[in-house]
Formats: sequence, structure tokens, C-alpha cells
Amino acid sequence: GINAEYGKQWYQRRVRGEAGCSKVCAGSTGRSTSAWKYYSTSGITITVDMSACDFVAVPTVTTALEGRTSHWTTTGSSEVYSATATSFSIYIHKASGLRTSTALSWNLNIEWVAVGYIC
Repeated sequence: GINAEYGKQWYQRRVRGEAGCSKVCAGSTGRSTSAWKYYSTSGITITVDMSACDFVAVPTVTTALEGRTSHWTTTGSSEVYSATATSFSIYIHKASGLRTSTALSWNLNIEWVAVGYIC
């Protein structure tokens, strides 16, 4: 009947579409423009905007902390929190303390690569 035929066509379009609907999108929060926010005396956070990637579902996200100095003394740069199709958050911790002003003077920024579907 009509329902069976519609279901078959939908399935075929979806399978064909998924193969051609994957996208790799990458970016940086910027060395001098990262919008770091205070989280605690030993940490800062940032929300990364991926809306320009046009993902329709949560993509797989890989991150790294890039900077001028001392970022090797921190933790948390590869732990992605609250990921959606348009954004995710990162929390950077430093046992001896980390301020947003320090992060900016060290040129800390999140470099990221996301792989997901756009249709």
C-alpha cells in the first residue's frame, strides 16, 4: 500500500543522504579573543559556538588547548561538556589557580574539530 511504499522511499533517501551529509568543521576561540569566564579559584570555562557548522545533531568533537606558555600545567582541555549541535563547553583547571586575565595573557584558546551530520 501507500504507507509501505512511502516508508521504503523514506528509508532509501535517508540512507543515501547520510553518506553525503557528513561534514568536518574546525575552528578556534582565538588567541586574543577567547571569551574565558570565571568558574572557580582554580578554573575557567568557555562555551564554543559551532552554529556556523550547521550540524543537525550532536557531532563528535575533539579539542586541544593552544597558547603561548604554561598551558601544559593545566587539565581539562579535552573534556567536552554540554555538547549540542551548535555549541559545547570546556573547563580548564590549574591547581595553583587560573584567572581569565592569565588565560588571555598566555593566549590560551580552544582549537577544535567536529565531525557530524548536516542533513
